[in-house]
Amino acid sequence: MVVTEPKDDVDLSTTLEMLCAPKKLDREKGEERLNTMSLSVDEVKLVSCWIEEKLEGLSNWEDVFGGITAAIILIRNVDYNLLVDIGLINKLENQVIECHENIEFRVRIAAGQLMGSLCLRTGLPLFLRYLPAVIQGIITNLERNTEAAVSEAELSMKELDMAKERDVGLSRSSLSIFHDTAGWKNLETWMKCLQEMVCNLPADDFVKVDRTEIVEIIFTAVQHVNRFVRETGYDVLCTMISRNVCYKGPESNEANYIKVASQLVQGLSDNWSQVRMAASRAVRTFFEVNPPPGYSRDDVYPILLPAMCLNRYYVAEGVRIYSQDTWCRVTQGEGRKLLGQFLSPAVDYYIKQSDADNHAVREAACASMAEIVMKLDPQLLLPFVDKLLNALLVCFGDESWPVRDAACVALGTLISIFPNETRAAGHNDLMAEYFLRNLGDSIPSVRHGAAASIAQILKSVNDDQTLTNLYINYISEKIDGLSKQPKESHGAESRRLSGKGPGASHVTVHSGDAAHDSRHTNQVMYSCGSLAPKLQKGDMKTAVLC
Repeated sequence: MVVTEPKDDVDLSTTLEMLCAPKKLDREKGEERLNTMSLSVDEVKLVSCWIEEKLEGLSNWEDVFGGITAAIILIRNVDYNLLVDIGLINKLENQVIECHENIEFRVRIAAGQLMGSLCLRTGLPLFLRYLPAVIQGIITNLERNTEAAVSEAELSMKELDMAKERDVGLSRSSLSIFHDTAGWKNLETWMKCLQEMVCNLPADDFVKVDRTEIVEIIFTAVQHVNRFVRETGYDVLCTMISRNVCYKGPESNEANYIKVASQLVQGLSDNWSQVRMAASRAVRTFFEVNPPPGYSRDDVYPILLPAMCLNRYYVAEGVRIYSQDTWCRVTQGEGRKLLGQFLSPAVDYYIKQSDADNHAVREAACASMAEIVMKLDPQLLLPFVDKLLNALLVCFGDESWPVRDAACVALGTLISIFPNETRAAGHNDLMAEYFLRNLGDSIPSVRHGAAASIAQILKSVNDDQTLTNLYINYISEKIDGLSKQPKESHGAESRRLSGKGPGASHVTVHSGDAAHDSRHTNQVMYSCGSLAPKLQKGDMKTAVLC
């Protein structure tokens, strides 16, 4: 707000210099002060001159960042016509694109925010003016020349040196990870710039834009090899969905409704939890916006419902809880009915995910298969029994004990409901040998799951005395052997604790001096569900007992 006389006791020049401070806390204080100050016309002109000086002087990134921050605050809080009259808007519109070539990530992000603020005040004409440059910036970085590795490596090393100067305590592994991600130049920041522009443009204006090229580059970004780019891609797609990107554009013959849904399911199935989370946010927005004319939710339910349902069991808590809430919002209490209606694509998706490289995904797939067996009408499941049996049997041989446990519980439920179909599939003893293997596993929860599954199966076939005797004899034999086991075995006697294979322990616990060995500290940490050293998935060979 502009007043005729200055009313603030805080010194304006000090506040402006705080915007350029080396410390983030000081910069944030300066931003807060300037946001709350009431400026006179003369002070607005003073700040305008200060901004121009900072943007033209490229001595250090903090000055440029401070100038951009001050410009954003003026645009949001000061009368727009005044800023036009003093010439600030025209200069910002011409200079802001150049800021995207700055080596500092934070400057490029701020430049995108400034372009978004300008689009908010100016509208569609400025958006259309900036759009070609932004699209070109994204395409240039998406289609990097792999033969130009030397120049890009030099740029990455510059960013690496800057990071090291900011934090001398960065470990070698941290710097290596930084180097791996910094090499993508300013692709991510161009994407965020596009997001800011779209976010600040009314939906009624955005539908007037030919979105064909925009949609194509976003679809390319969400399939990028770099997970940060994919995550940003889904964030941008989420914003565009809220601006009716699924609707038919002025130059297109059909809506993007099905195409967008097909891209979203890829994000819901991503190996990285952060990408899944970004895609989950986009999916919620997707269902909050009305479908384009001629389409309904039934057109995308077969595509999205299976992945949405599976993520309710995903190991990453943020993704799991968010997906559970989204499921309730979208299905409105009709989730069981919808899943039964689209059961075939759901079963196919679960089976596909049970063969994923990520063990956390395989575990969630087994839990999802167990859910449909428990909650849906058995008559609906009859055509899929053989497929489910084979998929869960493969997971029985997984190196990851949570996967084995989930597969065991799911199989126990499936066999208890379909004992005759299981025998018809060639398992006359209802897979007793597999449940007995888990019953003797080194992991307590795996043994518990096996015991519960065995009890469930025996309850459903209480007239099968042969099967009952098989389990009773095994249990009696193991109980009789309790007196012979050593007082403290440390698990060493288990044949599955040495080497790899089902039941193997993949965790080494150090104590005493060994726990403080330098080799055990300052090492790379992997996020939940990431591409950390993997536990091998099972197959028919590992599932079959010798």
